[in-house]
Amino acid sequence: MTNLTTTVYLNQSPQHYCGFDTDATLQAVATFTLTMDRSPSTEHLTAALEHVFEQLNIDDPDQSWAQGYRRTGLRSLSVGDVVVIGETAWACAASGWTHLTADQLHAATPDH
Repeated sequence: MTNLTTTVYLNQSPQHYCGFDTDATLQAVATFTLTMDRSPSTEHLTAALEHVFEQLNIDDPDQSWAQGYRRTGLRSLSVGDVVVIGETAWACAASGWTHLTADQLHAATPDH
């Protein structure tokens, strides 16, 4: 089993529903440990991202980290938001996920 630190960033840009772009301003809203059965490959990371997306968008999530997220009253994970799993960052796109570079993530976080 592999435990990966996972951080969810909500895109605060007024146009975030259009997707992640250079004007994005990200706010870290949740950090938790995601346990994967195998070493993270592209295929497994995609499945993990879909799992995070589902858990943060359904009414009754079964993962404790998602239940905590929902209790805080945060909005659902959406297009333009970012999930970092381990050392890779991914922006939620209209269809699937877009890989972000460290520079893109760094530029979009206010504490850079």
